[in-house]
Amino acid sequence: MSKYNISEAEWKVMVCLWEEPNLTLKQIADKLQETNWSYTTIRTLVTRLKEKGVIEADKSSSSSFRYYPVAPEKECKIEETKSFLTRVFDGSISMMLSTLAKQEKLSKEEVAELKKVIESIDGGEK
Repeated sequence: MSKYNISEAEWKVMVCLWEEPNLTLKQIADKLQETNWSYTTIRTLVTRLKEKGVIEADKSSSSSFRYYPVAPEKECKIEETKSFLTRVFDGSISMMLSTLAKQEKLSKEEVAELKKVIESIDGGEK
């Protein structure tokens, strides 16, 4: 299981805070207007994230709490990727890549980028 265990909905809040830390609950709600979530729903998501220890609140600067991430974005993305890979592809990177490559039409640029990544891995093991 992921160290942070961030749900899909909570992830949207995290993206807001990674892009712009120190937002009030109202500012987070404003940034997430396209979700059509109620203010109460967003408050619940923020509360859950705080309980999980991935965000913190600062009340020293104003009358409203300002929320900021304490979990690094890169680390969360790595954990989420590992969790997905384990859950869906039994931990097999090659199975995931072959599934995606077969289902999606890869551009020549994407194929070249994947080859570069594989070559850099091969080069690192020499």
